[in-house]
Amino acid sequence: MVSFPRSIDMSDFQLVKLEPTAQNAERLLSVINANREFLGEFLEWVDGYTTTDKTLANIEKSYGDDVCAYFIMVADDIVGKISFVDSDDNMGEISYWLAHGFNGRGIMTRALNKLTEMGFRDMGLKRIQLTIDAKNIPSAAVALRCGYVCEGVLRKYFVLRGVPRDMKMFSKVVE
Repeated sequence: MVSFPRSIDMSDFQLVKLEPTAQNAERLLSVINANREFLGEFLEWVDGYTTTDKTLANIEKSYGDDVCAYFIMVADDIVGKISFVDSDDNMGEISYWLAHGFNGRGIMTRALNKLTEMGFRDMGLKRIQLTIDAKNIPSAAVALRCGYVCEGVLRKYFVLRGVPRDMKMFSKVVE
C-alpha cells in the first residue's frame, strides 16, 4: 500500500491533506461559496456543497494516508484541490479545481505535474487521464502544458444540470 505525505511544499503554494475539522470545513465552504458561479460553469458538484457537513465529508475522504488527494493552499488559504478520483492497477484519473483569483499563476500546472509524477512513480500507473469539459479552455491548456495528449471528444458524455455536455479526454502514458 502506498502512503502519501501529509503536505508537499511547492515553494509558493502547498499541497496539503487538511485536518478534518469543523473549522476547515467552514473554510472550504467559504471558498466554494465565493467561487460558486465560477466553478459551477463546469463542475456540478458545487451545487451539493451547501453545508459544512458536506465539506467535512469531502475533507475526511481526502485525509487518508493511502489517498492521493490534496487541497491547494496559498499561505494559509484554501484555493483549490487536486486528486485522483479513480484508479486501478494500470490507470488513474485526476480531477482538479482552482479558485478564480489564482488562475494564471502556474499553480495548477505544477500541481498536476506533481500528481502525475506521483501516479507514475508511487502508484505504478501506466496511464493517467483527465476528462475536461470541451468548453473549459483554461483547464485543457493546463493539461497540454503538462504533456497530456487530447485523445478526442466524448460527445454528450456528461450531463450538467440537465444539459448534455461534450468532454475532451486527455491522457499521459508511460512510454
